[in-house]
Amino acid sequence: MSRPERNLLLVVDDEVDFLELIEQIGEGVGCEVITADSATRFREQLATRHPALILLDLQMPGMDGIEALRYLARQGINASVLLASGMDQRVLASARQLGESLGLRMVGTLQKPVMLEDIEALLMKHLDPGARISADDLRRAIEEHELVVHYQPKVVRCDSDWQVRSAEALVRWRHPSLGLLYPGEFLALAEQSGLIASVTDFVMTDAIRQLGHWRQRGLELSVAVNLSPKLVQDLEFPDRLNRILREFDTAPEQLILEVTEGASLDDPDLVMDIFTRLRVRGIGLSLDDFGTGTSSLTQLYKMPFNEVKIDGSLVADLGTSKAAATVVRAIVELAHNLSLTTCAEGVETAAQFEFLDQAGCDALQGDFIAAAMPAAEMESFIQVWNGSDHASISAERP
Repeated sequence: MSRPERNLLLVVDDEVDFLELIEQIGEGVGCEVITADSATRFREQLATRHPALILLDLQMPGMDGIEALRYLARQGINASVLLASGMDQRVLASARQLGESLGLRMVGTLQKPVMLEDIEALLMKHLDPGARISADDLRRAIEEHELVVHYQPKVVRCDSDWQVRSAEALVRWRHPSLGLLYPGEFLALAEQSGLIASVTDFVMTDAIRQLGHWRQRGLELSVAVNLSPKLVQDLEFPDRLNRILREFDTAPEQLILEVTEGASLDDPDLVMDIFTRLRVRGIGLSLDDFGTGTSSLTQLYKMPFNEVKIDGSLVADLGTSKAAATVVRAIVELAHNLSLTTCAEGVETAAQFEFLDQAGCDALQGDFIAAAMPAAEMESFIQVWNGSDHASISAERP
């Protein structure tokens, strides 16, 4: 079975105008588009190319859509399939069900005539975002200040209540044509292209500058920033970070660097050097995504972390898995026995909040508390949250 070519779209339709429309829309959202206006051309395209997505008209001369689905199944095609037709929705639904019974990856239907926005939305949904942008696009975005930082509040246990005392800095890209892009859509590209240091320096500088602004407004917060595994092995990074802290007169203790546990596997001695220098200067170190890898316990007692961040996948399973609940309690107890604090991410429900509260977790973040927001919105959110009583958490957010 051949691997699909990323973002290659095959459009199968005998209407030339429709083919041209889809070709224009597909290329606009980052697809490579190939077309087939007959059964013969359909088979020829599949013989030489391996589309990731197929938009198939059910009413094709020479081979109707059902025959085409059977052909795809016989050939072992593993592309996602979208069905289009001017027939009613019941026919489309039946055809989709047939495709699924044949083992095909049926991902949606379009009823003709279709709106341009509907086509674009479906293509965007099934598009691999990494192919929409290039290293040159990202380099230009950095130079032209298209990157922005949003902040997700973190609440910290304060006696019997929970107060906003920190936030995680999360980068976004305001792309001029693609809209707001999230880290998963461009950070891998930044790593591969060698631009990750520039992106991280931007986030770090924005976060440290923002700490100073909040301090002037009477808000004493700390900020967590994700550190790329590549920078964990950059001996110049601690000094570069120290210069940024001095430039904005910010205390190192207000900064927490979040590092995944796999970051130190390649050269642990070098990473130990860098981590220790950071901790000596007062900068916090958080072991991110704890509980999802294989070397966590070794990292905990060998590396100078002062916080453990419980992965959101464990938090998500708290309501349905006794094992997950047991593991989370064990992580909190283990961290406290090692004189480390704990932060749980991905808190999305009141039940999760209450469980983590009772388990003794020290800090929490997630959409139940608040989604990441522009820095300008943080002050008003903090005033509302910190002005409310959270000793007894209800399902209603403040």
